[in-house]
Amino acid sequence: MMTKESMTKMLRESEDGCEVTFNKVDGTERIMWCTLNPALMPKIEEKPKTDKPKKEGLPESNDHVVAWDLEKSAWRSFRCDSLIMFNKNRSKLKNQ
Repeated sequence: MMTKESMTKMLRESEDGCEVTFNKVDGTERIMWCTLNPALMPKIEEKPKTDKPKKEGLPESNDHVVAWDLEKSAWRSFRCDSLIMFNKNRSKLKNQ
């Protein structure tokens, strides 16, 4: 299993983002193309101040990864324990 630190490092170092597949809280599967590479993200003042969950009712946790969703142009997060696949390279199907 990948650690939060290893995923965060890959998200920062990837030149065009990472493909992350995970199960959302509602049980549906989501594929997200995201990054933490400053060259691909918005200005500093648009970044979240914390990586703690903001939705009421969610427990505070260190197992969330917050990243910039390149397709939705918005900040999103996923839980490390819900991870299905983490790929540093975009799948060939995405490019077709």
